Amino acid sequence: MKVLVLGSSGYLGTRLVEKLKGTSWATPTGASRKKASAGADGVEWLKLNACDAPALAKALSGFDAVVNCVAGDRHSISEGAHALVQAALSAGCPRIVHLSTMSVYGPVEGLVGEDLPVNPEHGWYASAKCQAETHMAEFVQQGGEVVMLRPGCIFGPGSELWVGRIGRWLKAGRLGDLGVAGDGWSNLVHVDDVCEALLVALKLPVAPGEVPVFNLAAPDSPRWNDYFIDLALGIEATPVARLGRRRIQLDSLLAGPPLKAAQRLLSLLGKSHSNLPDPMPPRLVRLWAQHIHLDATRATQKLGLTWTPYAAALQSAAVWFSAEGTPRNPPIGKAICTP
Repeated sequence: MKVLVLGSSGYLGTRLVEKLKGTSWATPTGASRKKASAGADGVEWLKLNACDAPALAKALSGFDAVVNCVAGDRHSISEGAHALVQAALSAGCPRIVHLSTMSVYGPVEGLVGEDLPVNPEHGWYASAKCQAETHMAEFVQQGGEVVMLRPGCIFGPGSELWVGRIGRWLKAGRLGDLGVAGDGWSNLVHVDDVCEALLVALKLPVAPGEVPVFNLAAPDSPRWNDYFIDLALGIEATPVARLGRRRIQLDSLLAGPPLKAAQRLLSLLGKSHSNLPDPMPPRLVRLWAQHIHLDATRATQKLGLTWTPYAAALQSAAVWFSAEGTPRNPPIGKAICTP
């Protein structure tokens, strides 16, 4: 089986290509805007704009399946999915394995299964991901096959989003025990478990006209407060701060926008912004308090997943942070965090 991985320079895509290399049944090709080489690692790499349907159709010729791990802004997510569908139909590529997100469920709380209707009115990211899912449904209507995965928060060694920046916030005293503001379920899932689900999805029998959808979250994933405390202990970011909702909101609302603007400006100027503190997006503050609990029973039963235990996943993440993800950003000014 020839498999093209879109977004292969990202955290998940990079790991998936490595996993595909270890199989006896798949030959992987990585594609992204950033990487274009045929290195000694035995994997072919393509430099490709995932929103360029003609170029994508040319690249997909002869492939049995494509895995869509494309991330980025609204346009990349939504229009990229539309271009992928057009390209796959044109090239005769029969199957798309599409990586969606739990964000498509919106602000709902409680135990959430895959049959719950999606809600695009929960920010630009949820809206773009819902649009991408609509494009995948169009592919199926025209005779293609789609398997859809909706993971929670993908973490593990190398995870900048859910280990790196959180570890830096913990080291800087900007994050800790948030009380009720951090009492939501984390829905953490180890990167290798997501890769395993993707590998199974490539070979999963699919009935004509159906779109199998699977939530991905480890059954033993903790609440956010527990994760923050556990990670803080693992990376020796102690004592763990006890922070109220107001302090976190002030950090997010007052510091977040100017820090994000500074990052964009430096990027436009071609300069590094690695010395800036990490902005804390308001959507994360909302997520930490949201009591959404993904039901991943279907993935366990239908995909046969064996989930990485939380304790093992946490330890490997903490070891990575201590070795390679150590704080590179100075702590934010105290005035911003003071209630």
